[in-house]
Amino acid sequence: MSTQNHVGSNLPQEVKELPRHAEGSEKSIGGGREGALGGGSFTTFWTWRGNGVVKALRFNHASINANSRVLVSPSEFNSDAAINRFIGDARMGVYNVAPFNGGFFAWVEVSWNSPLNVRFDVLVDP
Repeated sequence: MSTQNHVGSNLPQEVKELPRHAEGSEKSIGGGREGALGGGSFTTFWTWRGNGVVKALRFNHASINANSRVLVSPSEFNSDAAINRFIGDARMGVYNVAPFNGGFFAWVEVSWNSPLNVRFDVLVDP
């Protein structure tokens, strides 16, 4: 463990190194599912134009259920979400994801003073 100064705070930033994940060591914790993806797993994406904090942005998809594992990653795009994504000056984050039968909700933040084009890449293990 090491510490370093963190910009904007008077507290030291604690840096921890996690142990390496051993191949084939997926385990079930607390009654959860195994670590491997199921045969029905898929990826897709949604686009949205906005900024600020949206605590419950709704994403609809018939193949998602309340027990699905849903991973979401945002990026900014210019005019075409399929070909010109980039990392701009705006900070973007997805904090919480709550799947339901027919889709999921996500707590999203786009830290910019005007609406931006955002692409949400999604990996679903139904």
